[in-house]
Amino acid sequence: MRSIPCLGLLLVSFAFALDVDSLPVWDPSILEKNVLENASGDASESAIPVSADAPDSSRAEIETHGYKTMQVTVGDGGTQVDQELRLSIQGRLADSVYIDALLSDVDRKAGDQTTATLQEVDQIYFRVESPNAMLHLGDFTWTDNSMGLTSFSRSTLGAMATLRYKGSEVSGAWGTDEVTRYSRSFSGVQGQREGYYLDESGSFVSIVPNSEKVWLNGVELVRDRDYEVNYAGGLLNFKNGIIPGTDDEIRVEYDAYLSESIYTMYAVRGGLRFENVFFDVSGFHLENDVDRMRKSSLDSVDYERLKNDRGGVLRDSSLNELHRPKMSERLGARLRLQAEHRFYADVELGLNRMDSNTVSKNVGGPSGRAFRWYVTTDSTQNMNAFPVALSVYGNFVQDGFAISEFNGNDRDWNSYALKNEWDLDSALLKGGLRHDELALRLRLGKDWFGTAKWGYRRGDEERWNSSRSELSLVHRNLDVASEISAKYVSSTQEVDQKRYQGTFSSEFLRGFVRPFGRGDVRYSVLDSLGHKSERGYAKTSVGATLNDDLWNVKESIGTLTVRKHEISGRSRDEDWRDSVNLVTWTQSAEANFHRFGLSHLLQYTHAVSDSLGASDSWVGDLTTNFGDDDMGLQGSVAYRFGMTSEQTYTAIYKAVAKGTGDVRYDSLTGSFIEGVDNGDFVYEGMGRNDSVGAVLSSNAMFEASLEWNPGVSLGISQGLLRDITISASYHSEAEDTTGKKIYFPPVYPAALRRVTAGTVSWEASLAWDHPSGISASYKPSACYEKKMSSIGYYQDVFDHKLTAGFKINDEHSVHVDNTFENVHLAALQKLDWNIWEITGRYTWKFPAGFSVSPRVRYREGSGEDNTEMSFGAHLWEEELRVGYEKEGVVDAHVSFASIQMNKHDGAIPYQMMSGFGDGVTFRLESMVSVEVNHFLSLSLRYILRFGNAEEHIFQKLATEAKAYF
Repeated sequence: MRSIPCLGLLLVSFAFALDVDSLPVWDPSILEKNVLENASGDASESAIPVSADAPDSSRAEIETHGYKTMQVTVGDGGTQVDQELRLSIQGRLADSVYIDALLSDVDRKAGDQTTATLQEVDQIYFRVESPNAMLHLGDFTWTDNSMGLTSFSRSTLGAMATLRYKGSEVSGAWGTDEVTRYSRSFSGVQGQREGYYLDESGSFVSIVPNSEKVWLNGVELVRDRDYEVNYAGGLLNFKNGIIPGTDDEIRVEYDAYLSESIYTMYAVRGGLRFENVFFDVSGFHLENDVDRMRKSSLDSVDYERLKNDRGGVLRDSSLNELHRPKMSERLGARLRLQAEHRFYADVELGLNRMDSNTVSKNVGGPSGRAFRWYVTTDSTQNMNAFPVALSVYGNFVQDGFAISEFNGNDRDWNSYALKNEWDLDSALLKGGLRHDELALRLRLGKDWFGTAKWGYRRGDEERWNSSRSELSLVHRNLDVASEISAKYVSSTQEVDQKRYQGTFSSEFLRGFVRPFGRGDVRYSVLDSLGHKSERGYAKTSVGATLNDDLWNVKESIGTLTVRKHEISGRSRDEDWRDSVNLVTWTQSAEANFHRFGLSHLLQYTHAVSDSLGASDSWVGDLTTNFGDDDMGLQGSVAYRFGMTSEQTYTAIYKAVAKGTGDVRYDSLTGSFIEGVDNGDFVYEGMGRNDSVGAVLSSNAMFEASLEWNPGVSLGISQGLLRDITISASYHSEAEDTTGKKIYFPPVYPAALRRVTAGTVSWEASLAWDHPSGISASYKPSACYEKKMSSIGYYQDVFDHKLTAGFKINDEHSVHVDNTFENVHLAALQKLDWNIWEITGRYTWKFPAGFSVSPRVRYREGSGEDNTEMSFGAHLWEEELRVGYEKEGVVDAHVSFASIQMNKHDGAIPYQMMSGFGDGVTFRLESMVSVEVNHFLSLSLRYILRFGNAEEHIFQKLATEAKAYF
């Protein structure tokens, strides 16, 4: 295998300047504050800070935390064993030597299709660190952002080591993994804030947590503040008031799990730090491990196909596309010099070599070099030393360098900047790339600055080029920041284009009222083989922010107008026509008072285009809460609506050994019933339903809750109002994929018929709790649900719950529960049934912690199906429960019940009679949970069911041991 040639001497060039205002002022004190510059990210960051002021002690101070859980369930159909282990070790091993280790074995591979488990996956690492060295073994993320031309980040399993000396360091890593890097650029959708799928086809994809990077219009966003990603499925949601529109470009890069792609990684990074000199080198080698692939997913026939590959599409034995084993190799060096805290030079060299099929000798890959340079006479923002600064920037990228792969932090050739600032299409850039730019900055007076720039981009043999000139005037101080600029761009690619552009921006930075405004006006002339056209573009935004210590309100109005006009010679064929005319109004507010909190975002967009006509879109998000316990009144309101491409998430149930689970499938109603004795499934979490596909849908949600205690709020200390609590809640949500826009979810159940899926539910409660020990409550509730399903699924449930209790004294109490329930289900078939249930329970507590609780229950149900065939049954249950409880030590009980179920006629839905069959069932349940000490707990649960209603004697034994350390 050829290796990349060694780096030669880097010569300082004289060429550059991007926007020097974006460069930090050189400050050597950074060396003292952070000797770990460019340290590996996420898993490679030490959880224990290395402090120079740590006490000098050779005594180890190690803390161990975690747990070990073992669950064994034995049923009639077999045995189910589940186990989890999480062990964390942190602390000081010796003087200035720290250890950080984690062992997590939860029996779940990374990439499982459940949102509940993707973050908690099997992982293991051991890390020891001192001021001069670091060793990390196991799972880690290697991150290298030290270069402008190349950056590299990868989650892998292997080893990493670092050596440090007087502010300089060298690091190396080796790892193996099964992930692949993807990137995608796409435009925003007007009115869509959530549910942007990251896979181009909208398919399910398992993303490596924290591996993604997101850019909006070329600006990198911050994870968890500006956006969030659902890693199990690959969906992007924007936050923090960010709502992309059709004129915005979104770019995402991420690692995804791919079991058929096994990689081996070697990486190295080193840096020398002196007061006026920074020198960095970095490199990596990433290659498919063909030997391991042949043992797992690559058979001998496909391997021969790869060896004989001469290009084109390759198919495996199943006629699927055959992935070629690849290799990427990069090496870079960067030198930064400064003098007098203002003179600054930055030069960089990068080398690249790739192989698109490492098995075949007939297929190679690109290789090339890239250079970047930047020199300025003043890198400071305010230029206090001298009023004139000259800057030169440039880079040269050979075609074989593949600049779009492993993009560095310079990002000079990103697609958005090329299109927006240079009128170049990145997809049409062929051959080598060259960029030169010269900038002159002037300090015109106190808080006033001027800049003149000229830049030129071109390809090999001038097959395409673009020149750009800019003059700008800046006024900047602590109270206001303003800028006005004039730009001229002339480009040649598939068409010749000239652009005249003016921009302005102004924002008040302090004060109660902070107005702001910005604008971008462009006029372009395009010439394609003598066919000329004009294009006008104007984008503006004005508004103001009201700021207070406890609240703020922001209002803004933005406009976007794009017009085109065809020209033939000197005559004009037609008038200007509106291609796009768009107005956007945005309002946001935040409040945080003692008993009131508010978060509000609302955006309305009206767009008119020649092809689609007029359209409106709304995005809204409101969350508010008020009151507290001291007021006797508290509640909350939440309202959200907008567009999304997110598929419906449904519950995922894992099949287990027959009878060992707690979930059962009812074929009569087509639904899963949870909380049963003899289930065949267990709940695993929520997973994305990819059977529907990624379809843009409109959705809305509204919910409200209120709780009122009249005695507290009115200061009543006697009478009925002192003892009652009134509460109510309402929830409604809906989704529509037919093109209809939902601005508010259905308020009443019948409206669910007009949407694709949705839910309407409400609950009210009136509770009375007298100091004498008498209590009563009445809770009516209803839930109406329509599911997105191929068979159609509607279910309406309405019930009344009446409860009463009397606490005679600390040892004796009586409770009665009465429930009326009506169910209407339309799924595999139409079913209607009514249920009435009454339960009485008496509890007698003995001084030693023992208790006896007899219970009786009567349940009656009747209904009919869509053929008007009736069904019905009633159930009588008698139970005696003996319990023992010692707080914090033991909780145990034994119960024996006799259940007589009599079926009148028809097939009974499983949940109608609580899963009991026709006849008599005897049920014995025993459970004991013991907290042995603060570090160990044991539990055992045994269930025995027998009788003529059971097919056979059913037994189920579940044990669990959990150790804390």
